[in-house]
Amino acid sequence: MARFISLLLAIAATLGLLFLPAMRGGELTPMEHGLLSPLMLAICGSFAHGLGYIPRNPVLRGVLHPGVLWPSIGVLGAVWIAESWVG
Repeated sequence: MARFISLLLAIAATLGLLFLPAMRGGELTPMEHGLLSPLMLAICGSFAHGLGYIPRNPVLRGVLHPGVLWPSIGVLGAVWIAESWVG
């Protein structure tokens, strides 16, 4: 069930990243671009987890855990959206 949620979250975040900048119609500021890199890494990790990748390395296993990925996507996405609409 967690893998399915990770996959849905990754797809939703990817679609949001695809359409939100286009709807805004503006350029990305350096702050927004800086937030985008870790957000995209978290989305990639969520895709990896959602598709069933199980790393042998304990550090990667911890990083790709839903308890790390889901909050990081939520927080980084919320900050990126707030920064892009306010700033």
